[in-house]
Amino acid sequence: MDGKRKFNKIAYDEFDMSCKLATVDLMNRRGYNLIGNINTEYYKKYDPAFKNKSGNIIKIENEFRSVFDKIKNLYKTVHIPIRKKNTECDYYFIWGNNYEDLAIINKETINKFKEKTINLICAKGKEYEFKEEFIDIPKEYIKFYKTKQWK
Repeated sequence: MDGKRKFNKIAYDEFDMSCKLATVDLMNRRGYNLIGNINTEYYKKYDPAFKNKSGNIIKIENEFRSVFDKIKNLYKTVHIPIRKKNTECDYYFIWGNNYEDLAIINKETINKFKEKTINLICAKGKEYEFKEEFIDIPKEYIKFYKTKQWK
């Protein structure tokens, strides 16, 4: 374990576009249209950005968590990778359960807790085990949704 997570291309390829597509679908249903091309990467800034008819722009950062149910029902805090500390996003989306569940963290909350960090060993015992620093956000600051409610 070298102390820093390496870029996981397999996870990126599996989840990045699916998260973007789920976000585009959700935001379209909320009256927002994608700005630019879904394939454009805004590395270390945000994922897709949207504009509504009033001209309001919202930038979203996405990730998928396979342990979404544990995050929602068991853990007391939610961990955001420290590399997202200075993100330009307005909202941080955590998708789970086949994109039917969503947790949303707003930028103010990330900023409020960005100095409250913890170091964790991830994938413990596996050959790709790594240590990573996370922003540790209490769950009461996070909103959980069933995305079906917005259809």
